[in-house]
Amino acid sequence: MKGEFNYLPINRVTYGKGSSGRINSILSETKKKKVLIVTSSSVSKTGAFNKILNTLGTDFFIMNQITQHSPMEEIEHAVEMYRNNSCDSILSIGGGSVTDASKVVKYYYDINALHIAIPTTLSASEFSHIAGYSIGGEKDGIRDKRIAPQEVILDPDMTRETPEKLWRSTGIRSLDHCVETLIHGEIAEISKKASLMGIKKLFDNLESDDLDSKLQCQIASWYSYFQVYDSSMGISHNIGKVVGAKFEIPHGITSCITLPVVMKYYARQFPDVMREIASTLSGKNAQDEDPENASFLVQEFLNSLNLNDTLSNYGVKITDAEYIYSKLKNKEPWHMDLIKELIRET
Repeated sequence: MKGEFNYLPINRVTYGKGSSGRINSILSETKKKKVLIVTSSSVSKTGAFNKILNTLGTDFFIMNQITQHSPMEEIEHAVEMYRNNSCDSILSIGGGSVTDASKVVKYYYDINALHIAIPTTLSASEFSHIAGYSIGGEKDGIRDKRIAPQEVILDPDMTRETPEKLWRSTGIRSLDHCVETLIHGEIAEISKKASLMGIKKLFDNLESDDLDSKLQCQIASWYSYFQVYDSSMGISHNIGKVVGAKFEIPHGITSCITLPVVMKYYARQFPDVMREIASTLSGKNAQDEDPENASFLVQEFLNSLNLNDTLSNYGVKITDAEYIYSKLKNKEPWHMDLIKELIRET
């Protein structure tokens, strides 16, 4: 047997209720003196965010203008604040767009900066070496091991004020990560186990609002990106990035729309994988499962979460299919059929 597993340079993952209290000790250990806090307007108004400000033991500056899909002009503003205030570290508090923006700041201005990431959603961006941003309504991005945050803190207390729809839809984003990791046949056994555990944890906990369940969802998001360096995502993510940036659809919602339909196609291409996913959820033996049941169970889960959104709600028409297809990376002819089905489903 031959294989390869690439570790990302994440020094530590701290998790549990109240774990954000570790920030000061991390800054003290690393001798950092000036922190740029990157966040969104909505997160900066939460009680949990302001509790961190009131206890932070070092100088800080706040950039709280990051919006969805991380527009480059906002990132440039963050770079300017970092440079003008001679910062030496970044503390990101927010969802995937906030985390991605922070990674881009690091990439373009100070690759050696300490980055402490505290997520408030389940996008799992804090566990990857990938950072997406948008320019003029089109998605672009960078991939570099060095931009993975060195410190990740999973504190369910920080998610108390995350809107329910945002929390649950980004949970489906993590589910999307798990599914599209599993379709890669050369992933390590531990990554396969992590993805299946992530799927089960999300199904068991995403509907609940208690903090223990929220922590389990955060751990599931961690598991969903366990081998992100070695397993590129599939067509669900690919389409989601295009329509998300172009039609201003949140990342989580794009997965809610694309994943169940894409999994019907995967049932024909990767039947054994879909059987295993269905088995994980139903408790039946994998060999007794219908591959298409995985898609059915995901759609039922979305129904139970009230996440039945559509592309048409965001103005996507059948005439947009050619544009979407043209922007896909590593496109295949059947992807056009999939895109048209996704639009017709709405």
